[in-house]
Amino acid sequence: MTRPNPAAAPEEVPVADIATGALIDHILVCYHEAHRRDLPELILLAEKVARVHAGNPALPQGLAELLRETAGLLEMHMKKEELILFPAMRRAPSALVAQPIRVMREEHDDHGEQIRRLETMTDGFTPPPGACRSWTALYRGLGHFVTELEDHIHLENNVLFPRFETPAHA
Repeated sequence: MTRPNPAAAPEEVPVADIATGALIDHILVCYHEAHRRDLPELILLAEKVARVHAGNPALPQGLAELLRETAGLLEMHMKKEELILFPAMRRAPSALVAQPIRVMREEHDDHGEQIRRLETMTDGFTPPPGACRSWTALYRGLGHFVTELEDHIHLENNVLFPRFETPAHA
């Protein structure tokens, strides 16, 4: 897995000062593309670890299934942003985006629950003693994915969405 493209939002410019269109582009490149790339890899790795370590009591049962569920929910969420919310935001600030933003915030809460389930299932992404390289890589990748998803949610909830939430729209 690779890190998001830092050139999409230059570090010398505070993210709060980036124009809305550029911020949306940053989210699409650094987060949406990364999630779509990383989750299938993590699912395959979770399936491999489950196959190889089927008899190990430390194996988190159902991890690949939880990752598939997470990927499905996240894909639907990102599609709604890409097809409905972000184009409306690019056109102009409007009260018309207030309801979609509320829905996205609720779905972000759901993603937070998925994160908690992943953390619980994997003991905070801590591989068991003597874990193989694949198991260790899986947990390291999960930790990276969760950090990126939390950063993604924070950026939308605390930087992008407030630009469209006036007291009359909130």
